[in-house]
Amino acid sequence: MEGWKTDKFKNQIQYKSGYTWSKEQELKTHEPNSVRVLTVTNIQKDLDLSEELYLQGVTEKDKKEKAVSKDWCIAVSSNGNRKRIGNAVFIKDDTDYLFASFLTAFKPKYNSEILPDYFFRWLSSHNVQERITSVSEGTTGLGNLDIRYLRNMDIHFPEKSEQTAIAAMLSKVDEAIAAVQASISAAERLKKSLMQNLLTGRMKPDGTLRKEDEFYVDEKFGRVPVGWEVKAIGDKDVCKINPVYKYKKKEVYDFIPMEAIKENFEGVDYVEKQVIDNGSYTRFKAGDILFAKITPCSENGKVAYIDHIDSEVGFASTEFIVFHPTENVDGKYVYLLLSSGNVHRLAISLMEGTTGRQRIPWKIFRNRIFVPMPDKKEQNKIVEKILVFDKKNSYNYSKIAVLERLKKSLMQNLLTGRVRVNVQRIMNN
Repeated sequence: MEGWKTDKFKNQIQYKSGYTWSKEQELKTHEPNSVRVLTVTNIQKDLDLSEELYLQGVTEKDKKEKAVSKDWCIAVSSNGNRKRIGNAVFIKDDTDYLFASFLTAFKPKYNSEILPDYFFRWLSSHNVQERITSVSEGTTGLGNLDIRYLRNMDIHFPEKSEQTAIAAMLSKVDEAIAAVQASISAAERLKKSLMQNLLTGRMKPDGTLRKEDEFYVDEKFGRVPVGWEVKAIGDKDVCKINPVYKYKKKEVYDFIPMEAIKENFEGVDYVEKQVIDNGSYTRFKAGDILFAKITPCSENGKVAYIDHIDSEVGFASTEFIVFHPTENVDGKYVYLLLSSGNVHRLAISLMEGTTGRQRIPWKIFRNRIFVPMPDKKEQNKIVEKILVFDKKNSYNYSKIAVLERLKKSLMQNLLTGRVRVNVQRIMNN
């Protein structure tokens, strides 16, 4: 490739290992002389600062030697999920951050011919990430970044002007993705607000608020709209819990493992086909709801309404509670109740078992968790009002998928020199 160079990673890039601290140093809020520290949780598609952690008692030497700021990349270097090894974010602000020992920071050397933004793009590229994952070492279930392998990797790079142009082009795609993601987040916030108001009856399906004289007080729930009943989700008139469906052995059925349920109540990611030879699974049908009962899947919002399956009966992990709505209720309304903040938080608070293996007992949905229920006609209207946001976001997610494919293709071509950019044109735009 004309104008491109090749050099070893170790000749161009410096790196730092993470900081180790004691529990006593941790602070949830910023205090004088404390330092912000990043953990694996903060390393998402971008730097996620929604969870804050600060450290006190950090020496000035460690602040100087271990902290990173603008133009550094921070990558996951040790994790139980090997696919996370090498996942990196780019620090764009001047804040000084410490970072955990499960992370490693990288930055081009002072005299490097590689620009920081270009290096981040190279490190995040599909080809490099695959190579890092394939050689990750592991003990006791943990995958670890092989620094020795990384240091001896070849980096191909053009002149700095072309590096800048490549980074600028990829940034435009990132901006487009961020704009769509902002629309998704806004829709989710509005949906959450509507759920809180509609499912408690504070708001009518037409968007108007109920007046005080349109409520009565129930001993189990509190303020309830007139005409609504308070029932347990596991009430015989609402849902049958963990139904036992008949099936024929050694036939192919739809199978949904725990991993196939998306987090944050976002539904089913995929369905497998599996020959079932015994009954040691949870069984469900189309129209049922799967609710993860084991930690941390339950806390992570693994709840899904099964809209359709190819087989008459489906199978899933025994770590799901199955809810089969009766004909008296709208199944999607029950799903909204189970995924609402109030019900979900209460269920988690009632977990039983030892630390790390806690489970939500299904019986609490019969005797501990009560919800206000309108008639089925109003349930239908509420479902229609809320799920319009899911339809909107489904379209937005498809847009993001298209943009992500475009970005991947661009990175594969631009970062290898197979496709060259018009430097002047990019920089003028």
